[in-house]
Amino acid sequence: MDNQKILEIFGFNLKIERIKNKLSQEELASRVGFSKPYISNIERAKHNLSLVNAYKLSETLNKSLDEMLK
Repeated sequence: MDNQKILEIFGFNLKIERIKNKLSQEELASRVGFSKPYISNIERAKHNLSLVNAYKLSETLNKSLDEMLK
């Protein structure tokens, strides 16, 4: 799988889980300590986030990294 596809899958799943948890991008960003534009860029697959940041986001949404990449 190419890099862009991985970013798209993670971003899509991040958005779905954020919405399921009734969080705005701003609320999620605040909980994790990121900015709202950073969350937006991840959801739109415009930013290649670090493994640590991917883990922080998945943990905040009570999902494993594995689940976020399926």
